Amino acid sequence: MCDFFGVEESEILMPHGQFMELIRLKPHESGVRAEPNKIAAIAEDLRMGSRRDLDRYVGYYFTYYNSMSHPGMILRSLTRIYRTRFGINVKSIETVGMPGQRKFTCKYEGACFMLGDRLFMTVMEMLTRNEVMQIILYPSYNNRIHYLTGVVSGVAARAPRPPSATRIVCQYMGDNLDLRKSLRLSGLYTPDDPAIPAEVRAMLSGGVREGTGLIEAPLL
Repeated sequence: MCDFFGVEESEILMPHGQFMELIRLKPHESGVRAEPNKIAAIAEDLRMGSRRDLDRYVGYYFTYYNSMSHPGMILRSLTRIYRTRFGINVKSIETVGMPGQRKFTCKYEGACFMLGDRLFMTVMEMLTRNEVMQIILYPSYNNRIHYLTGVVSGVAARAPRPPSATRIVCQYMGDNLDLRKSLRLSGLYTPDDPAIPAEVRAMLSGGVREGTGLIEAPLL
């Protein structure tokens, strides 16, 4: 009740006249419910509480998923998970476009956190600011990280921009790599292109469990 009316418990127990005077003097916004920013507080707790669990995932990744804008193609992008004093952040750069055609770049930035033994990433496209992607990954159960598998949801970059979801694979590349060379390798590939590792192609294929309509990631 106190949250709903934007008052403290001690205030609501005041004598009627004193309480009415307090309410009259309180700043208020007509038609707006007064309550704390619970979403921001929860997100902050998750990020700060996840830093130790996410430390081992810091580094660069090649990220692969079935393209939402060019169905039937595999999109490879360069992703970096890195530390900040506020928690663990993520950046990703995609180069989208068919060979021989004009390409465009998407840049995503966001945050990572661990919850229920799963790695979550929420990222926004920073150039157009018209898309948020949600990525959920299995953690690595091995001493060395090689691949992380999961599911990504978002919208296609081209009209009619349908909401979509597909499998995603993150290939760990270490803390140091040739950024220019790695960015040149980003782009669209056919599923049979030898540039895409065979195990990645296998992990991206399928995904819908028979009889359920659910897209699920393979557990390595």
